[in-house]
Amino acid sequence: MNATLQQRNEDLRRLQGKLPGRVPYDNVRPINVPARCDGKSLFECLRLVYPQVSETQWLLWFSEGHILFGDEPANPDVRVRGGQQFRHLFPNTTEPDVDAAVQIVTEEPTFIVVHKPAPLPVHPCGRFNLNTLTSLLARVYPQEELRLVHRLDANTTGLMVLARTRQVATDLRQQFELNQVQKQYLVCCVGHQSDDEFVCDERIAKEAVTGGTRELRHDGQESRTRFRVLERFADGRSLLHAFPETGRTNQIRVHLWGRGTPVLGDPTYLEAGQRVANQTLAMADPPMCLHAQRLSFRHPETGDTIHFQASDPGWVGECESSSSFQ
Repeated sequence: MNATLQQRNEDLRRLQGKLPGRVPYDNVRPINVPARCDGKSLFECLRLVYPQVSETQWLLWFSEGHILFGDEPANPDVRVRGGQQFRHLFPNTTEPDVDAAVQIVTEEPTFIVVHKPAPLPVHPCGRFNLNTLTSLLARVYPQEELRLVHRLDANTTGLMVLARTRQVATDLRQQFELNQVQKQYLVCCVGHQSDDEFVCDERIAKEAVTGGTRELRHDGQESRTRFRVLERFADGRSLLHAFPETGRTNQIRVHLWGRGTPVLGDPTYLEAGQRVANQTLAMADPPMCLHAQRLSFRHPETGDTIHFQASDPGWVGECESSSSFQ
């Protein structure tokens, strides 16, 4: 490991004890007006774009002067145009703690590969802004704009690649979109599947439903995941390899949940077909047992296929301590 990379990883380790989101600050989020809202009132636009937020809550934010146009409070009755930007002020914000133990595995001139811990959202969303992967990395790459080319759920650990240039971001995104990237996940689920190898190809709805969750729908997007059972445990759990061949949101989790064997520790897709609003686990919660273990893609400069593998997460040892049978 070269000295620069070693220093970056040391700086990331220090952030665990001094998370930026712990210190109260004024968080200002952009509100972008889509073309479909052209001519509507700002209030109508917000209700359309953010259906999960109640009318009462929006009215409260307007009355407090927290919806802004420029630096001034916005009028909820003003007519908006597609492309306009408003701002949403969240004063005196503090964020929940996350696992900031990000490790940079490889640093090349045009991309980096990192090991993402959990819980840690990848980008600003919901209650998280500064305590996110992109924000933490920005502190150790202050002169660069690292570009996301794919994502992991906040509660999922493992390997991610980020581009350091716009051109390479386009190349890597295309590889992911065309399913040219080989991905292998390690997963512990609740229950046993009868077959040692099986495929889930149920379609997954493109749009989120209640609480930001996804559902299986016959008119959804094509989705395919291959699974291989590694071990079945006497307590009813199973250890699997998952090979997603498409890249839908929550794909592995939804496919296993749909077959009645949800991921152990998943706070959203539960046993008996239950589903609750998406949530990021707290630091003290048991982990969600889903780990992006291997990643292979075409090097954006040389064209050679390159492979990366992460070490096993701690929960694997706990699974293997159970008596098992095949």
